[in-house]
Amino acid sequence: MSLDALVTHCLGERDAVSLGRKQVTQWAAWLMPISADSSVGEDAGYEEDFQRIREEVNKLSGADADLVIQLAEKLLIHTSKDLRVATYYLWARLHKEGEVGLAGGLSLLAALIEHFPDVRPVRGNGRKMALEWLTSSKVLDSLSLYPEVVKAEAERTVAALAWVAEALVAWPESQRPALGTLYAALSTRLTRSGGVEAVVPQNGTRNDSNAPASATPMTSPKSGRDLLDGGRALAGYLREQPQGWLAAHRLMKSLRWDTIHQAPPQDANGTTRLVAPRGEYRAQLKRLYLQQSWTALLDQVERMYAEGVNHFWLDLQWYLCQALSKQPAPEDSWADIVKRDLGMFLDRLPGVEELHWSDGTAFADETTRAWITQHVSGNRTQQWLPATTVAPATTATDILSLESEALAQADSDGIDAALAWLAARPEVETGRQRWLLRLLMARVAEQYGKSELAIHLLGELEATAQRQALADWEPELNFEVKARLLKLLRVKAQRGDADKPSLARRMETLLAALVAIDPVRAAVLCA
Repeated sequence: MSLDALVTHCLGERDAVSLGRKQVTQWAAWLMPISADSSVGEDAGYEEDFQRIREEVNKLSGADADLVIQLAEKLLIHTSKDLRVATYYLWARLHKEGEVGLAGGLSLLAALIEHFPDVRPVRGNGRKMALEWLTSSKVLDSLSLYPEVVKAEAERTVAALAWVAEALVAWPESQRPALGTLYAALSTRLTRSGGVEAVVPQNGTRNDSNAPASATPMTSPKSGRDLLDGGRALAGYLREQPQGWLAAHRLMKSLRWDTIHQAPPQDANGTTRLVAPRGEYRAQLKRLYLQQSWTALLDQVERMYAEGVNHFWLDLQWYLCQALSKQPAPEDSWADIVKRDLGMFLDRLPGVEELHWSDGTAFADETTRAWITQHVSGNRTQQWLPATTVAPATTATDILSLESEALAQADSDGIDAALAWLAARPEVETGRQRWLLRLLMARVAEQYGKSELAIHLLGELEATAQRQALADWEPELNFEVKARLLKLLRVKAQRGDADKPSLARRMETLLAALVAIDPVRAAVLCA
């Protein structure tokens, strides 16, 4: 990428040189003449401090960048306006501070070239070589230590480069440096980081002891509260970025949902000890919904979600999707992402939508539960769990078609009554029919939070399938049984009292079998 292309990419139609010259004020003291007799002073090459700078710069490792900065400033202000010293200063600032230092060093070079036509070195070839040192591996290696691109810093760098190029126009063309390698390195860095408009750099710094420290280090969280406070701060920053709402929302959702590994403790009626949302919140949400104040509704939902234990308040997700669906593109499509996220949360904590707050009110009211059944359940893991897969035979169709009736029975009379109703089906006679009925019972048990029962049923089905070569005559259902069992075992393995080594071996065996059956569908389970 040429300099013109960099300018277009980072600055658009803005005047790059004018933007670069705005940085000149910071160098006022550096641009004062050395003396009345010689504005640029003597040749810095004869100075002891210059030799000390070179010794530090030439070190393969452990160079003292602070010392180079200190000595270079001293030389440039009091002894010599020398481009060699300025480039060493640029390297030290870059090595220590990243692109902030690079932009500063480039603006200093531009100011020296523009203000001092007789800037040192005296010979044109010496000047050219001094500036072309910026394309050396020494400088580019230091640049590579800072792969993250910050928009404001990138703009200052490119503006300073444009100012340098403008200042060099006064030099004979044969003496102008070739800086294409530096432009290419900056271009590659921009591309790998996702471009200057990326909300978050896509290319991150190595997290090791040799990497330079961040200019604005964050305090490591010491508790869950610290983590949540830090998440709120990061989410606040993201919301201020173009199209940053989704990233902010999912960051908070990950902190609040993905750190939960089991449903809250509950009594036999599904009542938890969690305090219900404040009463006025329901009225506020309903009022904003009726007023069709969609943006305000979005803001309120986000604020309420981050408060207390409201991340279990699933009505918020319904309001969120209603508000998002009324937004212009691409925000309107984010409602589908919210539904998929909710589906994955419910997969991890089956039955949580049926629980209640300590005052008896529901985590999800009737409207929300109906919406979950109709619009969210279908967004869950259907790509690898064919919940309504129909076997070729008529008997399989008949038995599996009982699922809707069983779910209705569970809704009205409870899960135990629904399972008893299935077990009493008179039309089940053959071993194959009994196998299909057990699969249906496992599906229903899983949907209503009877995870242990579902695990036992699926385990029995898998064992029977191996004995009866089910993979040959029902490959789809064989895949479903193993996939459902793997999912439930993964949830069980997260519990504190689980036999993790035994479960890990069993899950590894299941995953290997799934890959053997259908590698494409099994790929999503390997994550």
